[in-house]
Amino acid sequence: MDLTVSESKKRGEMEIQHFSHHHPLLFIQDQSVTDKTTLCFGCEELIDGPSYGCNDCKYDLHKRCAELELTHHLNHPFHPQHLLTLLPKSPYEGRWRCDFCRKISSGFVYHCDPCKFDLHINCALLQSSIAPNFPTSLHQHPLFFIQDHNEEANHDCSGCMKPLSGPIYHCSDCSLSDEFFNLHKQCAELPLEINHPYDRRKHPLTLLPKPPTHLHNCSCYLCKIQWEGFVYSCSFCKIELTLDDFFSPQTITNANHEHPWTLLSRQRSFVCDFCGTTGDRTPYICAICDLLVHKNCISLPRNILITRHHHVISHSYSLPQQDELCRICYEEVDTRYGNYHCSASDCDYIAHVHCATNTAIWDGKSIPEDYDERSMEALDESMNLITDVVEEMSFGENTVAVEIKHAYHDHNLRLIFSGEMNDDGQCDGCMKPISTPFYRCEQCKVHHGFSYKCNDGDCGQFFECDIQCILLSDVLEHPSQEHLLFLIHNFSAKCSACRRNGNPWNMVYRCTKRCDFTLDLQCATLPLTAWYKYDRHPLTLTCTDDSNPSQHYCDLCEYERDPNDWFYYCAECDNSLHSRCALGDLPFLKIGSNLNKRLFHKHPHPFTIVKNIWDCPPCKFCGEVCNGQALQCKKSECNFSIHWYCAYHLR
Repeated sequence: MDLTVSESKKRGEMEIQHFSHHHPLLFIQDQSVTDKTTLCFGCEELIDGPSYGCNDCKYDLHKRCAELELTHHLNHPFHPQHLLTLLPKSPYEGRWRCDFCRKISSGFVYHCDPCKFDLHINCALLQSSIAPNFPTSLHQHPLFFIQDHNEEANHDCSGCMKPLSGPIYHCSDCSLSDEFFNLHKQCAELPLEINHPYDRRKHPLTLLPKPPTHLHNCSCYLCKIQWEGFVYSCSFCKIELTLDDFFSPQTITNANHEHPWTLLSRQRSFVCDFCGTTGDRTPYICAICDLLVHKNCISLPRNILITRHHHVISHSYSLPQQDELCRICYEEVDTRYGNYHCSASDCDYIAHVHCATNTAIWDGKSIPEDYDERSMEALDESMNLITDVVEEMSFGENTVAVEIKHAYHDHNLRLIFSGEMNDDGQCDGCMKPISTPFYRCEQCKVHHGFSYKCNDGDCGQFFECDIQCILLSDVLEHPSQEHLLFLIHNFSAKCSACRRNGNPWNMVYRCTKRCDFTLDLQCATLPLTAWYKYDRHPLTLTCTDDSNPSQHYCDLCEYERDPNDWFYYCAECDNSLHSRCALGDLPFLKIGSNLNKRLFHKHPHPFTIVKNIWDCPPCKFCGEVCNGQALQCKKSECNFSIHWYCAYHLR
């Protein structure tokens, strides 16, 4: 297919008619004129250079992705059997998986229909740097040498088990069977037999791949090895060294310890004095202090800041023995070994080393010794979002600000003391149901809630968290449970409220000592009260229902309720509602709010949140008319409407 190019004389911009879009696309030379969060519809990555865009549809392509049409058919070394054809979207339903990098995508795809083989366009562009390699005894298939893999192959090296970087060797045969065999160039080119520089016995060590090359029912020592990547092995000495062990330096000096560390060049079981976990390979030893540590623990930072505590916490391996619970996993901390603890005089915070340094808890940065924590706390306290008090009123000895200027709003806000509330009354900060007194802008009716966003250019993702989630505490007192509930990371269990198993955050609130009561984050953050427009009283979140089974119905949707599910209830009026009916599908977005971001790839226009759209078109996905909250296209001529539940699962 030829690429049609015409010159726009009035704007002086190049314009193309691209096969993936029904409107002409204008060429944009300067990335600064585009939205810094714009994604390319082809590769689904940030627009970071020259691009083509459609202003009406917010449809954007990198220049390099738009010009892929010039290579509509591709002969790729990963799939030499057939030509690959460039398609603007997958021929399958919904999203698809690349057969090289294994990432899920909904963008452009190079596709082989007979073989059902698919390549992400960034992976397809690797062909210019790919050269076939001869077979190696370390692997049963030929390997491709890739000079520059663009960080698409994001699996670990199968040899050293560390993240891939630089030139790599790749097995396309294993990718098709989800084996993912990749090697660093230096790991693939290791000698098959070598003498260890610290082995006094001078036996040659043999490089063994994963999986083992000998019989599984053999009784020899090597068959008992639990392979984690390649190992250098000596059957005479009964020793096996990972690549990391083999190339470890004999001596390491580190500023966090006054003495040098010496490699103990023999395998033994030990408990690491710096992290308190076991090791069974080759530790480093400080003979003066009588310490055995993992190699990685030598570089543990002395001081760090984590997301679960507001003070600096410090690493120590010399605390007096006492019974302590880790404030992250709430399991016992053995204070004979290393841990992170808070040195503030009135704070007893302590955590396991592996908990405190988890990537979900710690950003990987150490805190310098001269860090002034008190000055940072004073700076935080001085950052008041109320920038000016316009009017005050005295009530006895108390003075109240009745009109203020707020940093996040253009108009003045007035304090509302009383007034009729409805079921749509929400705080524009946290988006929870609101009650008097509160501050209100008389000129504006709809905003979105406040959120915290990561603006670090190295973050690699758009991380955004609303107020109620960012303020989650370590400990939760919930009226449904007499015991304290603790926030547990990397844990998946069935929620005691909704009985759903697992959640995308892998965090739950759980009673760790007395019972197995568990709440996922969605149920743990349900508001304790809600409003129903046909009830003048607030509804209360209720956990059990021992009423007559004939009463187990929702007064809004009139469908039956499961008596084991939580619901909202008014005892004075005897009204009962499903939690979803009381809060809606979008409890923290206001009716009438505009969603300017493209929620899913099947519709290019922004949406408005609507409710009770009986007179509107049925959902374009499931075909049913919505009687709750839904998304409706802002363009009236489009006539597009979709349930929020359907849109969420089509993103």
